[in-house]
Amino acid sequence: MPTTRLPSLNAVRCFAVAGRHLSFTVAGAELGVTQGAVSRLMQALEADLGVALFAKQGRNLILTTAGAAYHREVSEAIGQIAVASRAVRRSVESNVLSINVLPTLAMRWLIPRLPAFQAAHPDIFVDLTAGDGPIDLSTDRAQIAIRLGIPPFGDVVAERLMVEEVAALCAPSRLGPGGRIEAPAGLLRHPLLHHATRPGAWREFLAPFGLEPPDKVPQLSFEHFFMLAEAAAAGMGIALIPLFLAQGELAAGRLVMATPQTMKPAHAYYLLHRREAGRQRAVRLFKAWIADEARQTPTAAAG
Repeated sequence: MPTTRLPSLNAVRCFAVAGRHLSFTVAGAELGVTQGAVSRLMQALEADLGVALFAKQGRNLILTTAGAAYHREVSEAIGQIAVASRAVRRSVESNVLSINVLPTLAMRWLIPRLPAFQAAHPDIFVDLTAGDGPIDLSTDRAQIAIRLGIPPFGDVVAERLMVEEVAALCAPSRLGPGGRIEAPAGLLRHPLLHHATRPGAWREFLAPFGLEPPDKVPQLSFEHFFMLAEAAAAGMGIALIPLFLAQGELAAGRLVMATPQTMKPAHAYYLLHRREAGRQRAVRLFKAWIADEARQTPTAAAG
């Protein structure tokens, strides 16, 4: 059975764009070619098909009856090619894992653990970005996001990873001979350092003791916990920091707990992904691995 001779696919694609815009100039701009190149391709396609596809109506370009019918068919076919191509690319790129994580969580917790994931799955390429704002996983390149909050998170799958225990931390030089401020009221004699995205944290921490943070004392605010930890270690004041994010400074003695009291906020860390992304091999493997890492992470005060 003889094979039907097809017209130039480049010309057909050019026709689909030109027919959509009804302008050779605009089509050329979209395709990255000149208006003249589009015109020559259309003339060649019309000659190959033996029918006029475009006509002039005054100064406007229009599709002929045959051109309009052809445009509907080829546009649908090109759409099917695009869908099939995306599916093939996804199968090729299934070992690419894009993750968007809170900045300090990435620096202090996830990145130090990633070598273990890479050792277990050397074929998976991890693309890690940082962000702490809302994320739209239907448009963002990330397949997975890790965020802090309280569900629901919109039309995504949300799986809780871990909670945090927050403590008032400072440099040892800020404390007296006893090495700790026993009563929370003693915190108010020191500068209180704030986290920019948790402006109410100190009020929440002090409220159970009938205390409020002072309003008239000069205060400092920092965007990320790693900044807050460095400021506290430098002796600038006392900061509320999740204990598991300050393990390095605590172990080295650069930070200590100012008081024995801690706070467990209502929010938690959640892994988020689109429902369909959960079927991807890289996503499944990472979810299982990070859930295990989260279970093994001590987030509370020792003792």
